[in-house]
Amino acid sequence: MDKILVADENEQTVDLIGKILFNSDYEIYTAYSGKVALTKIEMIKPDLIIINTDFSDMSGFDICKKLKANSETNCIPILMLAAVITKDIGLRCVYSGVDDYISKVFDGTIFIAKVKSLLRVKHLSDRIKTQYEELKEKNEVIDFQLKMARRVQRSIIRKLDMTVSGTKILSKYLPALEVGGDFYSVKELDNSHIGLIIGDVSGHGISAALLTATLSMMFDTMASVHKMPDSLLKEMNNQFCKIFKHTGNEMYVCMFYAIVDTVNFVITYSNAGQVYPVFVDNKNESMLELELGGIPIGLMSESSYEVKETKYSPGDYLFFHTDGLSDFFYKREPDKFGEKIKECLKDNINRHGEDLESIIEGVLNEFYDYDEKNKFEKDDISIILCKL
Repeated sequence: MDKILVADENEQTVDLIGKILFNSDYEIYTAYSGKVALTKIEMIKPDLIIINTDFSDMSGFDICKKLKANSETNCIPILMLAAVITKDIGLRCVYSGVDDYISKVFDGTIFIAKVKSLLRVKHLSDRIKTQYEELKEKNEVIDFQLKMARRVQRSIIRKLDMTVSGTKILSKYLPALEVGGDFYSVKELDNSHIGLIIGDVSGHGISAALLTATLSMMFDTMASVHKMPDSLLKEMNNQFCKIFKHTGNEMYVCMFYAIVDTVNFVITYSNAGQVYPVFVDNKNESMLELELGGIPIGLMSESSYEVKETKYSPGDYLFFHTDGLSDFFYKREPDKFGEKIKECLKDNINRHGEDLESIIEGVLNEFYDYDEKNKFEKDDISIILCKL
């Protein structure tokens, strides 16, 4: 039942309004002074206030200003009663925050229509406030879940800064949101072989983050068993397809896996739809992309993958990245991006030498321009730089 406060020093006016509203299923409260009106408003929080322009103890307009300045009462609609409606009264009502006004000599039908109209506004306002509070509560839950997912993801996909069998490895991870859909991992397979994997899961958010964690654990388990990159990608694809076979979700993962033989100086690699890493022949100052096609993980069961190898010399570099790096300036120009990344790598390697951190920062300065406003439109970026 809607609560209506009628405030006027004139008892006849209050009684008249009470009689008009008597059969309309409202709970009527009365006040005969400004101070009493304010006290009752604070106590009962009415759904509508019908108030006179003036009381002997204070102005009705001042009461309205005070109510509209208070976050607890500013959404309560106010219908102002005036002895005579003039232009000045109308302006004072507007400046005081009054929602509507009417002459004390009113038509009952018009008066009821104004009351019902203002109550509809109040109901809508209440509904919006309730929905806002529910949304705020859900957002707080989601925010907590994102923070927990971020902790889990970061505990699994850590920043790499290591030297394995003489190979220096440094990584950089820049998720577009709290959590991302990129992952990478490095595993020392034995005394002379290093496994490096980088991948990009379709989608963003918590589901993608959980999937990256799953894939990282799958790689950690399978890498020691499958000695060739094509064999590992095939097995990861089969397991992935089994897990998501009946979910109805089109989830897939682009992935590149390379095994570095640090004794024979050979890189053996396979690709599952991931962007090509850049191999830098430092001695001859030449660069090439490790071009190799392949179907992304999860799109087709029983997929097979090719395998290639390339020789390297100590002092050469290997640069892995996900496609988020090209999103900022070269999203629709992959060939142009390919040339630019080679030029940028060459310039930064010549400038910084073995300082892998500075090389990566130099690349990011060229291709990365993060803007908080556009974070939902951008992709995650992952980079692994190796000095072989």
